[in-house]
Amino acid sequence: MKKIITFILVAGWVLNSYSQEVIQLEETTLHYEPTGEIVFEDYSNGIVKVKENYQRQFQSNAIAFINENFDLKRFREESGNMSGDVYVTVSSSNGQLRAVYNDKDELVKTYQQFKNVPLPYDVRNQVYANYLGWTLTKDKYIASGMQSNIDDEKYIVHLEKGKERTKLKIIPARSTVTGVASVEKY
Repeated sequence: MKKIITFILVAGWVLNSYSQEVIQLEETTLHYEPTGEIVFEDYSNGIVKVKENYQRQFQSNAIAFINENFDLKRFREESGNMSGDVYVTVSSSNGQLRAVYNDKDELVKTYQQFKNVPLPYDVRNQVYANYLGWTLTKDKYIASGMQSNIDDEKYIVHLEKGKERTKLKIIPARSTVTGVASVEKY
């Protein structure tokens, strides 16, 4: 029995020593590929159109999308505006983002407007609770802000119930004092 246990220990030690072999890997290089594709550029007029890799890629976070995919230096070179403020409009099939950059290439302010944007979960539940039996037919998201922040945002929502129609303005909670959102007829 002693010989079997000794043999198992020696075999384990030998096999373990072979498994500790170091493997040298070859050097690798990383390439940056933007997450979206810019399909039309009219730099002289400040217009850029994007093609999204997946649905609602641009509108889910338009400011981050433009920061990742827009080449401001190239825009300045092609438009001939190497100093001063730059006004850019980036649009997709569901809406647009307008941005202003200063002469230091810093984002100064933004304005965005999109249609058919899903309401945030808590806001959607609040609207559903207040308007039981109503159907959301269309909506619009409007936001503006300074730098990369969104300071003012609202949703304009159209509801239907049979032949009745109503239009609501919804301001999410960070802009209101009570509840998840401020909901008022528009």
